[in-house]
Amino acid sequence: MKKFGKGSSSKDKKKAPKEAPAPQTWEEYMEEGVLLEEKGERYATGDKARRFYEKAGDMYNKACQLNPEDSDCLYNFGRVLYILVDFTHDPCQKLALLNASIERFRNALIYDSENPDTLFNLGQALQTHADVIQDHDEDDEDDEHDHSHGDHDHDHGNPEERAAEELQEAISLFETCYTIQQRDLYTAVQEAREANAEEEKKPEELVEQELQELSSAAGVLIDTLISASQALTSLAFLVDTRELSQEHYKDAAEKLDIALGVANDRALWPAPEDESASSGKGKGRQDDDAEPLESDEILPASKPVSIFREAESQSDVVSQKEKICEIHLQYSNLLSSQTDRNFQDTGKISEGLYEKSLKHLNVVLRHHPRQVEALCDKGDLLGSWAQGLATFEQGSISLDGIEQWDSKSVLSLGTSDVVAAEPAADAKEGKSDRASRIWQLFASATRAFLSALEVEPQNTSILEKLGDIHWSRSLLTSPVALKNRPMLLNNASVYYRFAWESCKDGAAENVDEEQRLEILLSWAQVLRAIPGKEEEVVRVLKQWKRLGGSKEMLAEMLEGNSGDILQEDFIEFALKLFTKGL
Repeated sequence: MKKFGKGSSSKDKKKAPKEAPAPQTWEEYMEEGVLLEEKGERYATGDKARRFYEKAGDMYNKACQLNPEDSDCLYNFGRVLYILVDFTHDPCQKLALLNASIERFRNALIYDSENPDTLFNLGQALQTHADVIQDHDEDDEDDEHDHSHGDHDHDHGNPEERAAEELQEAISLFETCYTIQQRDLYTAVQEAREANAEEEKKPEELVEQELQELSSAAGVLIDTLISASQALTSLAFLVDTRELSQEHYKDAAEKLDIALGVANDRALWPAPEDESASSGKGKGRQDDDAEPLESDEILPASKPVSIFREAESQSDVVSQKEKICEIHLQYSNLLSSQTDRNFQDTGKISEGLYEKSLKHLNVVLRHHPRQVEALCDKGDLLGSWAQGLATFEQGSISLDGIEQWDSKSVLSLGTSDVVAAEPAADAKEGKSDRASRIWQLFASATRAFLSALEVEPQNTSILEKLGDIHWSRSLLTSPVALKNRPMLLNNASVYYRFAWESCKDGAAENVDEEQRLEILLSWAQVLRAIPGKEEEVVRVLKQWKRLGGSKEMLAEMLEGNSGDILQEDFIEFALKLFTKGL
């Protein structure tokens, strides 16, 4: 029998593969950086992907040291730094990476001022930076972090003011980028038409290749318009006056109108197999078809297991239908933001905007019933809508707090929903009718999240949302809610437990410490509402403390806004326990 170890003969040993020589020249550093980036893209997420991107950044950094004026090198370095932002939860690290990325993109524009890729990515980085600084004061960062914006650094003003300035710059960059891309696309279309006029017959392969190139250019143009709309939507929510806010929302919608026009231009896309794709109308049931009302029975929560074994196929070819869906997703996000801003400005619940937002999501879900983003957006939208009406029902908002629809208007919740709601609540509408609408909106939101969970059963955020929505439903005072309260509370507890189990070791992607703390507190709150769970409440709160929760954090929650889920009486209860030495 052959033995392995120190006594093995030399002929049994395999020679170690010869290592490739380390890069030495600018070209070699660039080539190695590109190869490492491709490996990072292959893994997409996780530690392996992060390590490859970090090594790629190191290669580009060394290349930039050899040739600091090469725009391609600066662009590649900036893009890798921007990608690495998604691999950290620490706000300081995010800001350091964003600022380093922004600096490289700015330097790249010095040497190539009309590069649309650099303009677009700088706009994206500024937009992300604006989002992060609203939640984290950059002035509190350690001095060792690189957070220089060069001549554009904003050291003045509060985070909202600085975010608004960066969003305005991002919008300007997207405008410039769009102008260049529109010009290039128009030129490409004209050249294709002239070539077609000169030649009687082109090979089918050449025609297909040219159309794919046009579709790719159109897709990039649409991406720029969507990003501009996103930045305008964010800015609309930040500005002081309602008039300026509405103007930005209008501009954001106009960008999407242009994008939809490009997406529906038949000269730019292959003929779709489903002609209804470009019109936004799917096969089967129409929007105004109502499904039967849901039973009052609440099914118990069960261990989430994916019923889908294979992901939907992916293609490198730019799809007209995919772009249309992306546009409708942003339409919905814009309208959802506008409902929040309108309530902030007027104290009114804008049901018409909720309805329009939902219709855009239903367009996406007709084409992609399993798209997790659209399903979660739908759940969030319906949940917010129901929560707003529930607040009105409980007397926190007056009857005048509902923006009225046209008296002939009838709302349909779309192909995936179970109820065609009655016209908006008014003084004549019965209390039981309003309570039924709230219950059905919450029920539709629950189904949307459950559908998303079937696709991603280990998604911590979806599990947490299901816990939130069952808790919110348990607080309703209608007869059907009171009847189902024990099951709703039990389900909320189960989903929070599943959420905690999916992320408790800290290995779950896109779940930071703040979210883990939030899940534990929400879980403890639900357990406190269930008779006989006193010991479990204490156990979960102790876990929250071990994770970093403190008496000071609870006190801050009482002073500030703890959100829709955590209630003041529970925070006071937890604070008393901590004061007694929990």
